[in-house]
Amino acid sequence: MRYRKFISRTLKIVVSLGLITFLVVKISPGKLAYNLRRIEPAYLVLAVVVFFISNLLGSLQWHQLLRATGIVLPFSCTFRLYFKGLFFNNFLPANVGGDAVKIYDVSRTGNDPYKVFSVTLLDRVIGITGLCILAVVSSILLMPYGSVANLELYFTIFAVCILSIILLVSSKRLSRWIRTLFGRVRIWSMGERFDMIFDHLGDFKGKKTLLVRLMMLALSVQFLRVTTHILVGYSLGIEMTVVNLICFFVFIPLLGLIMVLPISINGLGIREGAGILLFTEIGFLEEQALLMEFITYAVMVAVSIIGGIFFIQRSFKGD
Repeated sequence: MRYRKFISRTLKIVVSLGLITFLVVKISPGKLAYNLRRIEPAYLVLAVVVFFISNLLGSLQWHQLLRATGIVLPFSCTFRLYFKGLFFNNFLPANVGGDAVKIYDVSRTGNDPYKVFSVTLLDRVIGITGLCILAVVSSILLMPYGSVANLELYFTIFAVCILSIILLVSSKRLSRWIRTLFGRVRIWSMGERFDMIFDHLGDFKGKKTLLVRLMMLALSVQFLRVTTHILVGYSLGIEMTVVNLICFFVFIPLLGLIMVLPISINGLGIREGAGILLFTEIGFLEEQALLMEFITYAVMVAVSIIGGIFFIQRSFKGD
């Protein structure tokens, strides 16, 4: 099992490094270096601040979900655990490794791991829904301009994601069918485990006010994360029209969905390649699109170092 994990992790690293190397060579290191020399630091600093605030609000979203299920932790503790998860997300595949770290840490405080898993899963679903809502609204705003290729396809993808989540939440028949399907998995008592997770998720059906409030918070979080990309774009001196700015709220959610694929380390290489394909459609140069996505990733890593510090502190304390 460990051997398979080692091979899988190695392949993902090779994919990420291989794609980044290919893109750098294809575009030209000289062009990239020229754009890097023209960076405006003030916008980068602002991007770091905005991304930090988005994750501060993200930790508050997770904190409120935990409290709603009776898991009462000081916000300072939730903040530390959230940022530790953010740190590990940047170095593990599919951008979900940090969730496992958060679940483990909260469970160590004596809480039901299935309840913590359910809360963290719901936190993810709310975040993805918020991102998709932003993308749908932005797609509608862009339609009169007719300047974005495949916009109808992008709109359909996000609309289907939102409708699927709504159906799953509102349809008792569909919920029962999915629960029955997962309940039939007998290996390692997985059916019983899924049953406990669904029980905990069901507790939120009567908390509509809370869920609406958290959805508004999620929209703010996702808006700020897209804004981080925009600020990095400005730091590179990219001139943007109103249409360009709205496109960010369609393209960045698309990149977020693509990054779910567990074929690289946190989407590194995949994100940059897809970003080039999308942003060159609206007039960005290849080198600008590549640097914008890679530098945004660097901003995310820089902010997540806070979580790395919390992790090191815990290690020294022997917790």
